[in-house]
This record gives sequence, C-alpha cells and structure tokens, in this order.
Amino acid sequence: MKAHRLAQCVLAVAVCGTLGADLYAQEPNCDQTAAMARMARAKSSVAVIAEKQKAGDSYRAQVIFAARSLELRPTDKAAAVLVLNLIPQDDGQQTTWLTLGDSLCDSESVADMKSLGRVGDRLPRDLAQAVLLVPDRLPGYVAYAATSVHDPHSDYAVQMHTVCQAKHSEFLKAVEGLPTDQKNWFVKHVLNPDGCHVLALPEAE
Repeated sequence: MKAHRLAQCVLAVAVCGTLGADLYAQEPNCDQTAAMARMARAKSSVAVIAEKQKAGDSYRAQVIFAARSLELRPTDKAAAVLVLNLIPQDDGQQTTWLTLGDSLCDSESVADMKSLGRVGDRLPRDLAQAVLLVPDRLPGYVAYAATSVHDPHSDYAVQMHTVCQAKHSEFLKAVEGLPTDQKNWFVKHVLNPDGCHVLALPEAE
C-alpha cells in the first residue's frame, strides 16, 4: 500500500512538472543512459522511480519514465496523462521517440539499447492505452497520427483502431476537429473512422 501511494505521489509531481519543465534539457550522459535502460527493464513502479532519480530530467528520460509507469500501472490515469503530455511537439522530440534504441554513448551496451528500443516500439500502444483512460485528450492524439505514421515501421494507426472502436463518437469528433486538409489526409491515408478501417500499415522489419 505504501508503494502504491508513493507511486501515485511521484506521478502526480511528474505530471505537474512536465507541464512546465524544460523539455529541451541536455541529452543524458552515460550513467543516465544506463539508468534509463534499467527503468526500461524495471519490474515495479518503485524500481522505476528509483532509477528515475539517476536518469536525469531530459525529455528522453521523461518519456521512458512515463511509458514504464503506465505499462506497470495500466489503469493509472496520472500515468496516462504523463504519457499524453509527452506527445512530441517538434522535430527534436519526434527524433527522440524514433531513436530511443540508438546508441547515446560509447559505453552503452547492446542490451541497454535493445531495452530502450523496445520501449520505443511500444509507444504507439502506450498512447492508445493512455487516451482510452483520458479520452478528452483525443484531439492531440489524433493530430499526432500524421507525424507518427511517417515512420514506416510505426503501428500507430493499427493501435488507433482500438481507440476508434472503443470511443467512436469522441474519435469522430476529434477527426472532424482537424483542419480540413489534415482531416482529408487522415481519412485517406491513416484511418477511415467510418468502420475504423486502418490504412497506414507498418512495413515489415
């Protein structure tokens, strides 16, 4: 019970901090990168929180922390909000999402790169889970699809299918709220909300 309360408190602080934090913080050093990899492999929220203290406050570290917090506590709305707050807002943040498994320093092991890369691979699923918990964030989630599916290996639209089905009326409203050119591109190239038909399928590895 104490661990549960600790996780909730830390997540609440993280949610508030993310809203005003400098997401352009300096990239992590090798010790921080190793801590992020341990976060990626952690089996409990307490372990994630412990490693977060060593991982620094870079945007990359925040993404790993948020994703693992939600994965370990899949019904926690605070963790869901944290993930949704970190949807990339510019090219630099998008590059971070795409390169979570890339080498950041000479001493980084292949195992650590793979651990971080697997978190990156799961981000589309994590975002879908998050927005199901916090459906009022659907507009931002839907708008991000146009960026995400430009990665040929992204399964964002596939994961979005579940959201479209589960929150269909809200999903339709979010799509309708897109600027006309973006809406037309979305329904022709990403996902047709009539029947939730997925159009942007990931390429095989």
